[in-house]
Amino acid sequence: MLPVIIIPALDPDQHLVDLVAELIEQYRNSFQHLVVVNDGSSKTDAFQAVAKFDAVTVLEHEQNSGKGAALKTAMKWLLGQPITAVGAVTADADGQHRPHDIARIAEQLLQQPDTLWLGGRCFAGKDVPLRSRIGNRFSRFMFRLGLGVDVEDTQTGLRGIPFAVLPALLESDSDHYEFELDMLMFTKRMQFPIDSIPIETVYENNNEVSHFRPLIDSMMIYRKFIKFSGVSIISAVIDYGVFALIYAFTGEILAAIAGARLFSGIFNFTANRQWVFQRGGQLRWDAAKYSALAVVLVLLNYAFTKSLLWLSVTPFIGKPLSEFMVFLLSYKLQKKLIFK
Repeated sequence: MLPVIIIPALDPDQHLVDLVAELIEQYRNSFQHLVVVNDGSSKTDAFQAVAKFDAVTVLEHEQNSGKGAALKTAMKWLLGQPITAVGAVTADADGQHRPHDIARIAEQLLQQPDTLWLGGRCFAGKDVPLRSRIGNRFSRFMFRLGLGVDVEDTQTGLRGIPFAVLPALLESDSDHYEFELDMLMFTKRMQFPIDSIPIETVYENNNEVSHFRPLIDSMMIYRKFIKFSGVSIISAVIDYGVFALIYAFTGEILAAIAGARLFSGIFNFTANRQWVFQRGGQLRWDAAKYSALAVVLVLLNYAFTKSLLWLSVTPFIGKPLSEFMVFLLSYKLQKKLIFK
């Protein structure tokens, strides 16, 4: 029942060889096999070195396909083997994960096989690169917003994955770093607990060997929320324009908010349904749920705008402030209840 360790690698250096050697020499009783995936590397020396170990299988991609694709290749291999494993432990090849921490995650998975185990890094140290510190804080906030679960380190590559979750992960269409965020969402959807243990935080040479591209990969990871934000900005422009027009002629806050939400809501619903969440079928049911949510948000918007007016804040300023307050709530409810 010991887990299988999976290490995806792109142009690895001596770190990979040292990691595999130490795992086999000192922690062989923590895992039953080790799978290294060559994700289309131009350098093959490290793979040739680790392939000499009997406990190691090297899988290869002809061209670079992404970390998520490499992980799925190893998972598919594991599911096709005539062995019994409690699950898989994934680790990075760049030296960020110490062998003893990999073994600890393997032991946690063996003890609690129905839990997704994460190796949580500490981001408070002076040696942590600024991009890693900011990226983790944003990712942690987004995950708590989207799924309601507070995870210390959402971007860690050191994970203990229950065997029952592996088949579902193969259905993910993500092939790059966003696959690891999909893993959290799939696990949550399957109602498996998510827990973590603290691990040693290692950043050598400011993490220069990492293949993570902060801007491009972050946009891929959070592309759905970014698209939702873009639609919301356009909707807000439409909403505010109609609101200002109606309020200027009538002086009625509620009528102006309701009229503005009608026009912006039609655009928001259509764009979110077709572009952001890519929802098909059940148009009437989705529209009914969205309309009910829109009524609730209008009332919240009105209550907040009216409260600011009592504080002598003009509705032309109070309305945008209230929109910001309901924006995050709107995303979470649309994702969870309407376009699930």
